[in-house]
Amino acid sequence: MKSILFFWILLLASISAASAQSLDLAVSGYGLSIGNSSRFTGIRINVVDQQVEQVNGLNLTLWNPGKNPSASYNGVLVGLIGTKAKRINGIALSGIGVNAREDLRGIAAGLLGVGAGRLTGIAAGLITVDIKERVRGITLAGIWTGGCQQFDGLAISPGAAMPQNVRGATIGLFAGGEQSLSGLSLGLGGFFAARLHGVALAGLGGGGEELCGVFAAGVGLGTRSLRGVACTLGGIGGESLDGIMVAGLGMGASGRIRGVAIGSGLVFAPQVTGLAAGMLNGLYIDRIDLEDFLHVKLANESFTGLSIGLVNYSARLKGVQLGLVNYAGNNPRWLRLLPLVNVHL
Repeated sequence: MKSILFFWILLLASISAASAQSLDLAVSGYGLSIGNSSRFTGIRINVVDQQVEQVNGLNLTLWNPGKNPSASYNGVLVGLIGTKAKRINGIALSGIGVNAREDLRGIAAGLLGVGAGRLTGIAAGLITVDIKERVRGITLAGIWTGGCQQFDGLAISPGAAMPQNVRGATIGLFAGGEQSLSGLSLGLGGFFAARLHGVALAGLGGGGEELCGVFAAGVGLGTRSLRGVACTLGGIGGESLDGIMVAGLGMGASGRIRGVAIGSGLVFAPQVTGLAAGMLNGLYIDRIDLEDFLHVKLANESFTGLSIGLVNYSARLKGVQLGLVNYAGNNPRWLRLLPLVNVHL
């Protein structure tokens, strides 16, 4: 048995020693090819694929591929080391990896990963899936899925799933879209996208330039612009916050807050419209030291609506303040600082 196997290995090696040299057993172009045939339809077995043009059917390669700048494979490909081609249509499985320089259509998997110019289908790698231009389908990667210019589908990675532009879903320790994401982002550690429209959930935190949709994070959220529903055990910060927001510690904006803002600690912004509920509303403790102890900064310039807290502050109030201490700077001097309730309509 061992002598027979050794004979076949020597035969295949000798046949594949020269480019485009093979033993073809075919009828009307279909059959069995042993060696480096450049074109064949049927079952093809070769040691090293080099200068292949087109193979249709089952292709088995035993060693590291050579140069295949124009290779087109259609069918089932099994590369014990790797598979390299210009185009792949079908199923490609390799011990190290699969690489299609232009198009990969079908299913591909490699221990190291899968690389392609464009993917339509499913790609899986224990380390990475690296698609340069466009994905339409599903990618499964052990550490990293990213770099793709346009991703339409589902990207899953225990590490990071961060293509550039995503329409679909990304799931990973860190997930999102570097430039934009429309859909779902689930990051056990965090999520990020410059523009994120959809639903994003993070175990720790998340952020982006523009967030529009539903967002939840364990530690906090940071953004320039938020529109939608946001919930976090920590804090929410940004330039403009619009919607329904609940934060375990509190929230603050450098520009405005509009909607419902509930923070157990504090809620502050120069402009607030809606409902604000926190221990400190309209002001925050900037720092604490042993000289002056509490350094308090007054943040609210204009408040319209209902403010509920231990301390409520507004330089200009149009609404109602309910709390232990309430200050409305646009009231008459003797009505500016009141306990329990303050009103200016």
